[in-house]
Amino acid sequence: MQPSLKHYLEELETRYQAHYNVETNKVITGKQLDIYAISVIEHFRHILTKKIQIDRYQERENILVKGFDQFVQNEETKDFSQFLTATTRDLVSPSFDIMSHTINGIMVSSQGFSEEAIEIARKYRYSRIYCLGIKGWCDIRLLLIDIKKNCIYCNPKGKEILEVYSFAKKTGGDKKISIKQ
Repeated sequence: MQPSLKHYLEELETRYQAHYNVETNKVITGKQLDIYAISVIEHFRHILTKKIQIDRYQERENILVKGFDQFVQNEETKDFSQFLTATTRDLVSPSFDIMSHTINGIMVSSQGFSEEAIEIARKYRYSRIYCLGIKGWCDIRLLLIDIKKNCIYCNPKGKEILEVYSFAKKTGGDKKISIKQ
């Protein structure tokens, strides 16, 4: 049995709460999102004692989830991918202290995606290096989650996180999920 859009979004929110600061119904860059989550991980290198730090840097990951009750056409996917690119101006702050920014754009549809929308997602790429990498970099992952067909479509960077969004668990049984890359 496939989950409803509301149930799947609630499940995502529950998963995120363990490692992210989560907000629901958040407006970012003028677009209403169902879920916004952010994680900031700090890395330190020490010498002799933990009080003496050689260097430190952060990794930031933002997750932006938008749910659709209707069949998603290519215009919605184009708009969402352009929105993700635009959010880099607000969510990414290049600095010596923040090494990597990752933005995960997740579109969840209860009725599926058109073939054109899937192709747009597969071809979407965004990666930017700031000041030759000294001030970090930013990558965007785009995933389309089709609840009706139990399929996940993604851009090349999105392959890194496919398993997190799968419908079936890897704990055994004969459950199958179709992952289209």
